[in-house]
Amino acid sequence: MNKVRCIIILVFSILLLGNMSAEAQNIPYMSLIDSQEMKYMDNAEVSIDAWREYQYYTKNKYGEDSKEFASTIFDTVVFKLHYNQFFSYSPLSIHISFNKKSSKKACCHYPMVGLSYEQCLDYCKWRTDVCNYKVEGVKKITFSLPSEFDYAKAVSYAKITNKPPLSKLTLKKRGQINGLTDNVNEYVLDKKINPTDNPIGFRCVAIIEKD
Repeated sequence: MNKVRCIIILVFSILLLGNMSAEAQNIPYMSLIDSQEMKYMDNAEVSIDAWREYQYYTKNKYGEDSKEFASTIFDTVVFKLHYNQFFSYSPLSIHISFNKKSSKKACCHYPMVGLSYEQCLDYCKWRTDVCNYKVEGVKKITFSLPSEFDYAKAVSYAKITNKPPLSKLTLKKRGQINGLTDNVNEYVLDKKINPTDNPIGFRCVAIIEKD
């Protein structure tokens, strides 16, 4: 699974970065929010499946007993609070057990919750490293947490649903920026959110470096 995903990421990076034309590039599952800075934002929060991929990678590289893998384990109490009706989760084995009424495909794309600010920063660094892994002769993509200014710009591109904030965590379609106002409390760069404001999730912005 990991080898296949890494190959896909590498191919995606080459295709994405190898041909930077005057027109804005289309990054899958992200929307352009600043054409001058070539900055994109995730259309939805980082998903459960994306976080599991990060955990698989870290566990395989550093080992189950490593401090690196331990740092990927989230607040399971918060996670269970919001997702116990869908599935149970064992963080050490990175295993999800789905109940009969849940859809594996749908649930894995729900927003990841129960994360710390530092864990989100580590994920951004990992995503940057993996997307640029051994890709030579191309521009670099740098991932980070969005700033408050990024969110302000993203609102004009977002689908606003006007649902009560945190009323129910839902799966957001990836064709347009979603969930900025109602799905989860999201971390902002250089500003830690009160840990009692649950559920805590996040999304990334990506900047394509210019020549």
